[in-house]
Amino acid sequence: MQHTASYKHNYPRPQLVREGWTNLDGKWDFAFDFNKTGESKGYTNGFKAQKQITVPYAYQVPASGIGDTALCEQVWYQNEIELSPEKGKRIMLRLEGCDYRTRVWINGKFCGEDTGGYHRLSFDLTDGAKKGKNTLVICVNDDYSTAKPRGKQRWKDKDFGCWYIDTTGIYKTAWLETVSELHIEKIAYDTDIRSKTVTVKTVVNGAETAVSPKLKLTVKYGGKTVGTAETAVGGENVSATVSLGGDVMLWNVGDAKLYDTELELYDGDTLADSVKSYFGMREITIDGGRILLNGKPLYQKLVLDQGYWTEGGLTPPNVEAFEDDIKLMLSMGFNGCRKHEKIEDERFLYYADIYGYITWCEMPSMYEALNDESKAVFKREWLIAVNELGSHPCILCWVPFNESWGIEHICTDKSVQDFVNDTYYATKAADSTRPVITNDGWEHTVSDILTIHHYTQSGDIMHACFDEVQKCCAKKYAEHDRGAFSDGYEYKGQPIMITEFGGTAFVKDAVDAKWGYGDGVKNTDEFISRFGSLIDAIDRIPFMNGYCYTQLSDVYHEVNGLTDFARNPKASADVIRSILTKRGR
Repeated sequence: MQHTASYKHNYPRPQLVREGWTNLDGKWDFAFDFNKTGESKGYTNGFKAQKQITVPYAYQVPASGIGDTALCEQVWYQNEIELSPEKGKRIMLRLEGCDYRTRVWINGKFCGEDTGGYHRLSFDLTDGAKKGKNTLVICVNDDYSTAKPRGKQRWKDKDFGCWYIDTTGIYKTAWLETVSELHIEKIAYDTDIRSKTVTVKTVVNGAETAVSPKLKLTVKYGGKTVGTAETAVGGENVSATVSLGGDVMLWNVGDAKLYDTELELYDGDTLADSVKSYFGMREITIDGGRILLNGKPLYQKLVLDQGYWTEGGLTPPNVEAFEDDIKLMLSMGFNGCRKHEKIEDERFLYYADIYGYITWCEMPSMYEALNDESKAVFKREWLIAVNELGSHPCILCWVPFNESWGIEHICTDKSVQDFVNDTYYATKAADSTRPVITNDGWEHTVSDILTIHHYTQSGDIMHACFDEVQKCCAKKYAEHDRGAFSDGYEYKGQPIMITEFGGTAFVKDAVDAKWGYGDGVKNTDEFISRFGSLIDAIDRIPFMNGYCYTQLSDVYHEVNGLTDFARNPKASADVIRSILTKRGR
């Protein structure tokens, strides 16, 4: 593993890195507002703290310092921050994740609002900022609505099934950066391994008031410049293409070769903005029922990863926890993960990028019958995520829906099918380079991969259920109450994978499993025997493109992890690895 040249420890946005930034994680003033009267009481100008909260942890989890699981639909944050406004500069507040409706004030001046818990929120503090101490106030509203994306967050007062503690407010890093009026707002990469070129696409803010703005791009590998480009900035969207020449270094699974980039934005002869970034050269294609990476068949050995931790819920104890999870799964022989019902922190994706660790990106589900408003809310946030994260080479495919959650009538209802298909085509329009799986698990409509969820605990049954293509395409799977396709859709030769299986309830050296699939195993030997039989059953199916085992760790009352909730392995990593590599796939 080798860090990119742009790497900064704990930096929240690893593919657009500037020198100056201020981390706002830490102690903030906090107030519950059960009656939603804070605004009328003048909280926007500052308030007397009821409690202290540790950002970026939701108030519901112990790591926040509060740990109160009672639902409060409106909460307030306050922080005294030092600022030094400069002419021609903008002071930006970035919230990597804040659930659900967020409003921001600086010294009583309203700075804006945004909704959604699964994308980066940005607020311009400049007009209300002053030199010295400033009072930053944030109000967040959240509720138990199932008409908005909530993933694995419960919508009742207690955990149930496979849903857990809810998350309100700031749960990812809060930070500040100062940018010039003319600055780069976004970077994206289009790579072509055949023409050996990379096109860097940027969104530039402030070009309309600049004097002869231009963008300079430098691409490096191993510290050596391999290509440059310079282009005039004529508007918001600016692209530059560089030919890499010679032997192109390809990003591959377990072999993460990455190129470094430097982008300089000039206003005439004056340097207005300078950022560092990186990209990977790789190609994902589908041919003859196989998924190919850089033209070669890719057999995926994935683990379901829900991204929860004991004290922090959806928030890790530190950024190293992301790397630790990846290293642990690699040591067990997995080559990637399916991030389940969570848009993960970009710092996880950075580590996946540099380790060559496959990642599937999946949208958190909603759980209520569709209407025009819920469709729009879902689609907006999903496409923001696709556009924000699309340049991470580790992301192999997009998964907007899972197991018909929130689209429960997809099998027979054409209007639901139309919405799902519209989301599929919108995703492909945003990113044509990756497969899209419309409804992971069953009842597919249009989908680039046929994925199957099946939780039999018998390897013999698993093999018998899916050892022929026509069985994988059945209207109703054997030993199951669902089938491959929705009404009106059929198999079109897509690659086939089993993307949820196992889930074996296992409390080490104990029988009283709380929740999992099938009869809980009694000890490690019994677990290894069952795990091995299931892996072997799938590995013996020649047309399979791989699998995703449920799951990395226990999560609260769900005890079907390869590790406990604290990431202590229940079985030897070497033994798991020997099973995953037994057939050399």
